[in-house]
Amino acid sequence: MNRIGRSCRGTLRFRSLAGIGLAGIGLAVAGCGGGGASAVNAPPASAHTAAEQAAVTSWFVQTNQMLTMNDFRAVDRVTTGQMRTIYLAEEQQASLPKNADRAAFQLTGLSITVPCHTGSPTVFVAYADTDVFDLGSSVQSVAMVFERVGGLWKLASAVNHSDGSSGWPALCTQGTPPAAPAVLAPGSYTSDLARVLTRADSGAAQTAQTASPFAVNDFLAGPGSVPVQSATSIRQDRQGRVTFTGRFAAAPDPTFALPLANGHGFWIIGTLTQSDTYSAPSGVRAKDWPDGNQVATPRPAVVHHESDIFTTTYTAIDPLRSDNTAVTLDGFFGWPLTAVAS
Repeated sequence: MNRIGRSCRGTLRFRSLAGIGLAGIGLAVAGCGGGGASAVNAPPASAHTAAEQAAVTSWFVQTNQMLTMNDFRAVDRVTTGQMRTIYLAEEQQASLPKNADRAAFQLTGLSITVPCHTGSPTVFVAYADTDVFDLGSSVQSVAMVFERVGGLWKLASAVNHSDGSSGWPALCTQGTPPAAPAVLAPGSYTSDLARVLTRADSGAAQTAQTASPFAVNDFLAGPGSVPVQSATSIRQDRQGRVTFTGRFAAAPDPTFALPLANGHGFWIIGTLTQSDTYSAPSGVRAKDWPDGNQVATPRPAVVHHESDIFTTTYTAIDPLRSDNTAVTLDGFFGWPLTAVAS
């Protein structure tokens, strides 16, 4: 599906295990970073991270077990929040065909950052090059957020490295987080963003007023933006006598606000749910809708309706209010949960 939005300078393409025939987990993000000996522009590693490195190793070993053995028993031990939702959704579709590729995933260049905090740390970020997030087809540089839940470190969120950017946001690693308030409190980030993205998904051009408190950068304006891509697809749908509606909603998963190194704000990571609906009164016989998005499979011979649900993550730089600037979207991750055609 490419309706969901954009990452880097291109359109996301989603793949699920049911369509590919792999047996286990595969998390798809757009191909943006290159593989190499170390994660692209990863910040210097924090000291004394043996427990965190062990947690990443455990998650990676168990994910490979899901791929090669179709064994999902460790899902609750190594995932939480959005990632647990994704793994469970994939478990429902996983199978092990005779021609399954059992080649294990790769992970290199691991670097651990423990953001500055008060009290015991509850979050760390693991930067690495891995093909886990591209179904084994290519190695990508990713940041993975692990959260401490029930005494265990579990993978909660992930985002891919943005091609052409100067690197991952530099996080505060010593001392305490900023005391001054940011433009957006973590509790309002996903609800405010859902409102803005729902309007953008309608194809409406965004202005500083309609996008507020978010900056109108290339996520919300320009040829690769959400409104421009949506407007093009909606126009194609209408020409084919198909209507499309889409909306975003805040997901119940936690929002992470990681303090920046310069003391002026936070790198904020939040999860949304996107719901898309197609309606074709006269029916569609082809495997694709007029805009090129593939009709859900399995599908009837004539399709009149389709509903899709995605889980999406958007990251942003959330400045302090005293800086008098807007929140800037800077990263994206998405995964399809369900697609039903009738």
